[in-house]
Amino acid sequence: MEAVYARFPEWSPQRHMFMDAPQRQAIRDLLGLATAMDGIMVLPKLWCHCDRYWGFLRNCRFPQVPHMSLPFGCPQDALFETPRWNNKNVRFREHTFLSNPHVPSSLLENKVTVSVAARGQTQLQPPTPHAIQLPYGTPLSHVKEAVFAANPRVRLVEISNKHLRRLCRWLGSRQRNVEFNTLTRYILTESSRYCPTEDHGGYGGGSFDWQNPFTAYNCTWGFHHPVPFPETDEPCSGGGGGGVELAERSNSTTCPRQMLCDYNILPDGSMTKPITWCNIEGYNGMDTKWLPLTRAMLRRMPGGRCPYPPGDKPGLPGCDRNGHYVG
Repeated sequence: MEAVYARFPEWSPQRHMFMDAPQRQAIRDLLGLATAMDGIMVLPKLWCHCDRYWGFLRNCRFPQVPHMSLPFGCPQDALFETPRWNNKNVRFREHTFLSNPHVPSSLLENKVTVSVAARGQTQLQPPTPHAIQLPYGTPLSHVKEAVFAANPRVRLVEISNKHLRRLCRWLGSRQRNVEFNTLTRYILTESSRYCPTEDHGGYGGGSFDWQNPFTAYNCTWGFHHPVPFPETDEPCSGGGGGGVELAERSNSTTCPRQMLCDYNILPDGSMTKPITWCNIEGYNGMDTKWLPLTRAMLRRMPGGRCPYPPGDKPGLPGCDRNGHYVG
């Protein structure tokens, strides 16, 4: 957290996007374990480092509440499109579920805490009815058997994120992993914009025209789903291999600085359109009269694309205050 906060100023939605990525990965893994065990996921507490608002943000807050504390514990629908979860019949409970007085004591008392040994650790703690330790790289599909062997009456399984990340993301077959990835690409993607006042006004001001890429708003969009589970055979061989140490995304950003973001994920897991980096690259609704100018600018840019916005200061690298690319 300290490194992300030092890198991005308070107004930048990139703080939020970088801090969101690890918790989105944790939900992916927790849902994977619940799926493997045929259980119900209890969500962790979710945190927002920038408020969600349809209008302009100031220091990542509603303009009417300039002194609101950041970060704050936020509801699920601040980060996810909950109808997607419901339409896909995802089984989950809110993060306060276990503190509800109506939860029966038999559920709370029949708990098994799962820990996972570190890489290279060979000596495991002996199992008890309330705690087990698994070898590093144990497949998700093997956890249920180990838990029920320790406690056949278990109702609740507890695991920390540190130990969850030491398990191998394998649900028992390539097909099950493919189906899980199709689901999580959809439910863990959201299309939400964060529009900082500090990076508005087009490139140097002018009247607003949302169809003009030079005066349109510059919003950060999220959220991108985490990387999928491996879809190769035997990803857990050799102590876990690629099934444990995934090459995770550092942030949940989709379009980093755009009026509208055309990227999204459909219910079948397919993508709508590729991610674009700035308004000059185009967006749905941009007036076509600007295409000759934007295409001429893109031809001058490295790789024919906008430079990726740094997120720690307003503006686009290589452009002057009028939005012209100068290199």
